[in-house]
Amino acid sequence: MANPAMRYQRLSSRDDSAAAALTLCQGSQELREAGVVEGALASLEETKDVLSRLHKMSTFESMSFDPVENDVERSAQLHRRHWDYFNEEAWRWAISALIGFLMGCIAFLVDLGIEVLNTLKISTVLQVMDVYGGVWMPYFAWVAFPVLYALVAGALVSYVEPLAAGSGIPEIKVYLNGVHIKGLLHIKALVAKLCSVMFTISAGLVAGKEGPFVHGGGIVGGGCGSMGSKFITELRGGKEFKTARKHGGYFRNHVDHRDFVAIGTAAGVSTAFAAPIGGLLFTIEEGASFYSLATVLWRGFLATSTGLITLHFLAEMYDQPGSAMWEAKLGVKRDFGLYSDGDASYGRNLYYFLWEMPIYIVIGAVGGLLGALFIKTNVKITQFRQRFIPIRFSHRRLVEVVFVAWVTSSAAFLLCYVSPCDDVPDNIEQLHLHSSSENFFGGGGVEGNPYFPQLWCPDGQYSRWGQVFGAPLTQALRLVFHLGETLPNVGSFNFKVDSLALLFLYTYLFMTWTFGIGAATGLFVPSLTVGATIGRLVGRGVTVLVQELGISKVRVSLGAYAIVGAAASLGGATRMTISIVILVMETTGALELLVPIMVATWVAKMVGDSFGLGIYDTQIELRGVPLLAEDAMEPESRIVHDELSVNELMASEMVCLPPTIKVADLAATLRKFSHGGYPVSTEVECPIRAQKGPVQIDGLITRSLLLRLLQRRIGLVPQELEGASTGRYSLPPSDKEILELQDQLDAYPMRLSAKADQEKILSAVPAEVMERVLDLRPFMQRQPFFVNSTASLTRAYRLFRTMGLRHLLVAPTKPLGMGILTRKDIIKENAKVALGEKANRIVSGKSRMKKKFTRTSTRRLVEFMPGIDTAAETGTALSFAPHSLMRQITRRRGSLVRHATIVEDNVAGVEDDGEVV
Repeated sequence: MANPAMRYQRLSSRDDSAAAALTLCQGSQELREAGVVEGALASLEETKDVLSRLHKMSTFESMSFDPVENDVERSAQLHRRHWDYFNEEAWRWAISALIGFLMGCIAFLVDLGIEVLNTLKISTVLQVMDVYGGVWMPYFAWVAFPVLYALVAGALVSYVEPLAAGSGIPEIKVYLNGVHIKGLLHIKALVAKLCSVMFTISAGLVAGKEGPFVHGGGIVGGGCGSMGSKFITELRGGKEFKTARKHGGYFRNHVDHRDFVAIGTAAGVSTAFAAPIGGLLFTIEEGASFYSLATVLWRGFLATSTGLITLHFLAEMYDQPGSAMWEAKLGVKRDFGLYSDGDASYGRNLYYFLWEMPIYIVIGAVGGLLGALFIKTNVKITQFRQRFIPIRFSHRRLVEVVFVAWVTSSAAFLLCYVSPCDDVPDNIEQLHLHSSSENFFGGGGVEGNPYFPQLWCPDGQYSRWGQVFGAPLTQALRLVFHLGETLPNVGSFNFKVDSLALLFLYTYLFMTWTFGIGAATGLFVPSLTVGATIGRLVGRGVTVLVQELGISKVRVSLGAYAIVGAAASLGGATRMTISIVILVMETTGALELLVPIMVATWVAKMVGDSFGLGIYDTQIELRGVPLLAEDAMEPESRIVHDELSVNELMASEMVCLPPTIKVADLAATLRKFSHGGYPVSTEVECPIRAQKGPVQIDGLITRSLLLRLLQRRIGLVPQELEGASTGRYSLPPSDKEILELQDQLDAYPMRLSAKADQEKILSAVPAEVMERVLDLRPFMQRQPFFVNSTASLTRAYRLFRTMGLRHLLVAPTKPLGMGILTRKDIIKENAKVALGEKANRIVSGKSRMKKKFTRTSTRRLVEFMPGIDTAAETGTALSFAPHSLMRQITRRRGSLVRHATIVEDNVAGVEDDGEVV
């Protein structure tokens, strides 16, 4: 069977590709009706859609998260000292803390930029209103700043880094799943992304900063993890910018890089939301396809907490430069909280009654329906953009961004201008309780009366609609959540129904249009605002109903309805659950509403899932990315995979390479075949053509590693040995040289792109090197994964998904076996015993020199075997082997692998009381 790209080419190369698709569809329908095949193509439209996605998949390059285990890596591992393992572990924790610290600093700078830009915009507009009055001059001032800011935000994406567009969450999710996107994690993308989102939010576009912070955090995490930068290397004219191994350069493989990117995304969300636990859970639930307690959860926990304390401290230093260190109270403000925790008194204002639970379930269902409608509409808009405003037309994308900003700001201006005027509340002092640090987190722009702007209203009154449309979107969301919580009576301040309804329509419509434009935009804040307005409207209706029923003792918490509605709306759009619950609680202080938030979010997800995928998975599907979702999450996927066997989809013809190959033949193979990896076999007759299996497999080597070998001229057989049968490339003998060789082969930070870099590397190979012989044996993966040819496709899918594979070799029906392992065989204690037996066999083979040791010192070696003193009981003859001897054996185990012996004159034997053990 052909791979997806070849299958698409075969079908599309026919004279009538539509007829071929129709034939496929008809055959599938006949078998489905007969009950023979379930899950096959059901319609002509679905068939064309599937073939189109297969075509798009050919443009993406996969990665392998299977740790490399070749001779070089193995030799480097065996040369490692005890202290080196501890040094590596210490650097893992240090880099995690560094990621959090850097994201805290970046978040502070972005927030500061948003505050400065918003304050400049709003203060200028208010000055123009005071000086000129009327309509047109304030309108021009009102619109000029958003258009100018949008011009900068769009230009950064259109002309600097196209990958900075959107939220970045789908792209990061794809990368963490094992699909490489060139340029996604470059420093240029970081600068363009965060600067763009700063101008996007300041322009008043209906967007948030949380999504772009996920992307930015991933870039910071990947850069810190590899402790180097390809972009800076290019700026330095090719002089590599990376640290030495002892300074943190341990983590330059795909697996470690992936884990640090995941940690960075957690730090990004936590600093954007000021929610460390929610940020970490977001990465685990929505971002990372692979995670563990040690690599992501615990170190991500450190990164998120470090990032948040850095952000809060810098914000307080900005507010109180002279006394922040000793007097600033950290942790008393919420990202979406209007007041400090002490002033808000959440326990008094946020609560629910048992009879309200059905209402919260309805709110959850509404959130799911609104999310599904948003996704369906946005898909249509995205398809329109792909057709008429593609990425390659930079000027069109920029014009769209500016146009959206103009329409958005014009609509906001119109609503503020025609807004009704209401009397300013008498207890306005209690409603304010405002500080400059709260203004900082709210997006700035506060002038004069912050929560009740006068605008065109007479003295003593405020603009009802200008209260929410004349402020940054984040500030409007905070008002809907919390305004009035400082008053003595719960619910003393109520937004008018028309204000809430207009804010819902405005946010929902512009959110649907704005998401996906050529600027950095997030979805969280707009989606939360949509849900908060719906929830508050429902709360108003419940309040009226309670009053009509004459139940005077019951006071409905409108803030509770707003918060639950916000969680339901976000859950309906993204289909996340636990991370949304924690994020909403951390950002609003609504711990009392845990159960209603959980129920509403779960209902929103269930309702939304009945209509299709969440917004991020939908965007991934539209781009045709070969994402491997968790098998248990997609029943339709299991139905299809259970119907097929591995041998029905495998490529039976393989392009294999011999263990030693002429460089010219290798270059010709790489140019002719675009595969990402090549099996290595001694049975290869001609390396420049495909060979039908089965063949003996000696290993597997990736295209990127082959290009690296050619680029660095590594692995070439000495010329005097090229014609000999024993000719091979010998690994360096010393520890230092082995580590230097490993450093040259590291995948990061100087990652190669097979498509972009191949021809440049091959063209640079001199003619004399083309005639040399390359030895692949020390560099090939000696233990690739195999699956039986008759295994179900479900089993192969699980191997790919759980092990992070790029290639999976298919074995014959009846492979040979030479042993079996169980869980108890591979645990640490049994491995220690086996290592002791191995060391004793080596030592007992050489007993020319004898050294005497006491029982007390030697018994430390077998602390893991208490009470066992004889070889008969342990299966080993090391009951009294000395600790110092074992240290020497451990230090020399690298030489053992290469030379088949470790014993030198100073380590020859062990004697205890005159007897050789």
